[in-house]
Order: sequence, then C-alpha cells, then structure tokens
Amino acid sequence: MNFQWLAVALVAGAMWMPPRMAAASDPPDRAAGDTAAVLNSGRVRLYHITAPSGGPMPRSVRVCLPADYFDAANAKKRYPVVYLLHGWPGGDGNWPGQGRAAITLDSLRAAGRIPPVIAVMPNGAGDGLWGRSLYINSYNGKTMLEDFIFHDLVVWTDSTFRTIPNPAHRALIGLSEGATAALNLAFKHPDVFGACGGHSGQYVIAKDIGMKNVFGPEPGATRVREENSPTLYVAKIVPQLKKQVIYFDCGLADGELEDNRALHRKLEALGVPHTYNEFPGHHGWTFWRTHLRESLIACLAGMR
Repeated sequence: MNFQWLAVALVAGAMWMPPRMAAASDPPDRAAGDTAAVLNSGRVRLYHITAPSGGPMPRSVRVCLPADYFDAANAKKRYPVVYLLHGWPGGDGNWPGQGRAAITLDSLRAAGRIPPVIAVMPNGAGDGLWGRSLYINSYNGKTMLEDFIFHDLVVWTDSTFRTIPNPAHRALIGLSEGATAALNLAFKHPDVFGACGGHSGQYVIAKDIGMKNVFGPEPGATRVREENSPTLYVAKIVPQLKKQVIYFDCGLADGELEDNRALHRKLEALGVPHTYNEFPGHHGWTFWRTHLRESLIACLAGMR
C-alpha cells in the first residue's frame, strides 16, 4: 500500500474544511439551484444539489461566477465552464480556499489570457477511507462519482447557469487524485469534456490504502484500477485524444514524477499533442496554486 499520498496530503493541508455558510449581510442568490449560500460577496456560491449518482444526501458544490455575469449588458451572454476537482483528503472548499482559484481566474481574465469562465468545484467524497473516491463509480454501485461528474453535475450546471453547453467549452482540471480523475474522465467522455488538466496526478493507479469499498475484491479490483489508469489505455483512443486539449505537470520533488513522465512518453510515442511541464516543487498547495494558471491557460485560452 502506498502511504505517501496520505502523508503528503496531511502535511500539505489538503484536509476537508467545513464550508462557511452565508452571513446575513450576504446578497441574495440570483441563480437557480437546490439550495445555495452566497460566499465572498457573491463571487463564490455554495450549493447543495441532489443527484442519484452522488449518493443519498445532497452534495456540496461551489461555483465561482465571472465578475460580469450579472451585468445587465450580459443578460444573454453564455460562458465556458471549468470543473475543478480537489484531491484527497479534501473537499469543495479547497480550490477557492488554499488554491485561491478565484484570484487566479480574475488575474488571468484581466490580463486577457483566458475568457470569462464559470468555475464549478464539486465535493468528490466517496466510499473509501476518509471519503476517498478517485471520482470513479464504486464497484457495488453505492456511490457513482464518475456518473455524477460527467452527467449529473454537468446537466445541473447547464440548467442552472448560462453556459455554452458543448464539449469544446468544457474543461476538467484537478490536483493529485483530482488530476488523475480529470484526465481519466475527460479521456473516457470526450463527448462531454474537450479539455483537461492535471497537477501531480497518478496515471497508473496503484493498489492503495482505503479503496476496498470503491474497487471491490479481487480479481475485479485490478480490472477497475486498470480501466481507470490513463497510461494503460491511451493507445486505444489516439484519434479521440488528438482532438482534445491535454495539459499536465508535476513537481521535481513529487513522488509521482516518474508516473507523470511515463504518461508523457507514452503520449509522445503515440503522436498525441499535449503539454507537459515539470517545475520545482513538492506535492502540495504551494505548487498547485502557483501552477493552476498554466492549466487554465492551456485548457481555456481557445474557448472564446
């Protein structure tokens, strides 16, 4: 079992944090949803949505709306969407919190590097240890995180906000296990996501701690891991991958560096266009919030 991910996540401060609910002074919500609280002066909103694939309880989702979303002049304007997936242990508050995603989105938009975009940040907790899920469907059908992300969450987003509802204007970006999921889900669902980005992902999933309730018993567990390991199946989907935008990076002191290099070499050998970067840094928030800008630019610059 690989305990490195757990130890590094704890040190990096990626633990789940309870959301701050709306204060009395917060402005009223102006978008539809199951339930919503308005955070950060209306820029980041906390929703609790119901979806059969997400489990029996409402699932929390945070949404960062573009600064001009409610301008009267933009009443009919539609926006691309980026889905930001957290790591483990983690929660939907990580990207707007430790990741400072809203600040990075604003600065890139102000510099003209990306278009205005809706950022959707779901809670990806599953049935593994401390909510571990890898954003895949559990073997027994109890929590279907893959179905929740690629179907229910996208349908909810498109029905709640003024999106551009096609894969050319949807991206998935994640960190750590969220990075593994971002590439895996985009590769498996090209009819939904046209771009993906990963920071410090693991692209050949190892037999690891706390995933028995997700992978199930052997021999099925090995099959589930292999079916969700991008490096192992990309050779089968080359024509599709050549139509998608692919970005991933890793820190030079990250334990997943060789895994990232292996995917990079595989894509290069297959002639699949992609962007792969290595930067100084470890498996932690300093690296992820610093380099979120690279994945956003790579995935969103063409969505104008």
